Amino acid sequence: MRSFTYERATDARAAVAAVSRPGAKFISGGTNLLDLMKLEVERPSHLVDISRLPLRGIEELPDGGVRIGAQAANSDTAADVLVRSRYPVLSQALVAGASGQLRNKASIGGN
Repeated sequence: MRSFTYERATDARAAVAAVSRPGAKFISGGTNLLDLMKLEVERPSHLVDISRLPLRGIEELPDGGVRIGAQAANSDTAADVLVRSRYPVLSQALVAGASGQLRNKASIGGN
């Protein structure tokens, strides 16, 4: 793995500014990006950690849809009552797609 710099974003505006640097990438759970970095498929020079931004919500929309935040864990999304009732195939795909450990760490936005 190549060397890189790291910063944790404090808000969405700071995250967007930080990732505008050449070679920068967002990271949250890291379940995909770190593997790709080890294989040198991805070679970011700067990682911007967005894992603590308040983007985990799963909420019903007025039109009957569901908004899933980019930081929502795959396990939380698969278990959510709205997702299970309205989008059962999504729930099933999330459960089938990875082990429990990965589902707990992986985010919807990253995967």
